Amino acid sequence: MPFSFLRLPSPTHLSRIFRQLEQDVETIINVLQLGPLGIVEHKYSITEVQAAKDTIHRAVETWH
Repeated sequence: MPFSFLRLPSPTHLSRIFRQLEQDVETIINVLQLGPLGIVEHKYSITEVQAAKDTIHRAVETWH
């Protein structure tokens, strides 16, 4: 199968493709990073944990 250099994109088009790829990768990295430490390190109080358990218990009882 012969290879033709005429099919290669122009340098300006190639530059645009790489710039878009770089922006897309940067966006993906930003999305995958952890959120603010305050959210990640939140410690739930005993009251909050008990309220969540009570809610789940009521939901299961209603479902039955």
